[in-house]
Amino acid sequence: MGIRNLRNICRFFTIPHLFSNPLFQSPTGSSTFRTLKPSFTTSSIYNPHIYLNLGFHSVTLRYFYSNPNSSDKYKPHTTSKQVSEIIALICEGVNDLEYRLSMMNVCLSLSSVVYIFDRLSSERVSALVFFHWLNVSHRGLCCDPEIGNLVIENCGLLGNFEAMVPVLVEFNLKRMCLGRRAFRFLVVLRLDMDSRIECVRRVVDVLNKVGGVCRSSGVKLMIETFSFSGDFDMAEYVIEETGRDVKSYNFLLRLMCKRGFYERVGHLVEKMKGIGVEPDGSTYNLLVSCLIKIGKFVEACQVLEMVEKENGLPDGFSFDVLISLLCKNGRIDLALKFLDKMALKGIQPCSLTNAAVIKSYFESGKYDEAHEYVVDSVCKHSYSSNESYTLLASLYLKKGSILLSQRILHEMMDRGLKPNYSVYMKIRKCLEKKNKKDLSLELSRRYLSFIEK
Repeated sequence: MGIRNLRNICRFFTIPHLFSNPLFQSPTGSSTFRTLKPSFTTSSIYNPHIYLNLGFHSVTLRYFYSNPNSSDKYKPHTTSKQVSEIIALICEGVNDLEYRLSMMNVCLSLSSVVYIFDRLSSERVSALVFFHWLNVSHRGLCCDPEIGNLVIENCGLLGNFEAMVPVLVEFNLKRMCLGRRAFRFLVVLRLDMDSRIECVRRVVDVLNKVGGVCRSSGVKLMIETFSFSGDFDMAEYVIEETGRDVKSYNFLLRLMCKRGFYERVGHLVEKMKGIGVEPDGSTYNLLVSCLIKIGKFVEACQVLEMVEKENGLPDGFSFDVLISLLCKNGRIDLALKFLDKMALKGIQPCSLTNAAVIKSYFESGKYDEAHEYVVDSVCKHSYSSNESYTLLASLYLKKGSILLSQRILHEMMDRGLKPNYSVYMKIRKCLEKKNKKDLSLELSRRYLSFIEK
């Protein structure tokens, strides 16, 4: 049995292109990995006190190996001591690593495997041989995207970009997208500008080779990784290297908005125009949002008017975004102007926009105007009449005006509109707490007679 298991462990196949680099050739010409630093690195890339002991040996590689006869069912789980022993064996770079790991006869959990990868990456030790062993002994774990992302991160920390290719090819076959951990090394390494650019180029080369979902998700991840670290210049460089398109720029603009870099959004939109990438509706919606968030309301309105002149009327979504943001920032006066423009063009605001207007009126103390808007919406926007009336009743209830909220429910039922049940019940209970049981019963009677029709 032991010999059979050992035979299964050794049943790998060679991936020749991984060994084509002369840096990985042994003096005898065999494909043996040696202790080295990646050729693109400079002294600023890695800690000079930590040399890269890749720990590779004369092994042939196989990714996502599936052994139908293997089973971890009866193996004991690893102890913390055994996990430490596994890490020590990998760091030592022993020649018979896979055999010695198999002889431990233990079952690794996902958390223990993640811990091992984290330790190896922090020590700048390659985890590839360990990963190959996992593909045989713990095949289920290697199908977990988290493990694949940790392998990519480990390869990136060591500058071993070619080793990423077969892993990502298998990701594509399984339709597995990359996760955030995969390219974290781009910021963890704290490279100088030239080294960062070289690193990005090599990652892009890898993604171009594998294509598929890994390329599309990988490009977004690189943009996201640099954006989260505040390095928007490098995020723009990724777009330049992978093909300038409005979709990628819009993704970067959204990340800038999330991080609060509103001023940079305007600059990037101008840059897009300068390099021939025409902004679309989503681009202008993001720009308008940012202008409003920094208090430039007039400029936001001018952008929308400019879009209307150059490209025709913006879609209803653009108006809805603008009106909602204006209401949120207390500029109900400007919001109403755009509502009038929508009405003239025959565009109906969505229910969320109507809700934003009602809330804005209420927050500014214009209760009668809020009521008038709701009544008016019954005629103009019947699709949102129930929601508008229910919202108004809820706002009165929240304000403590229980009797007014009750009257709103009566009014909407008179108009043939059914109140929201949860709001109706809240108002009833509040009336009972205020010893208005007669009003509560009247409301209940009217509601029951309404729903029985």
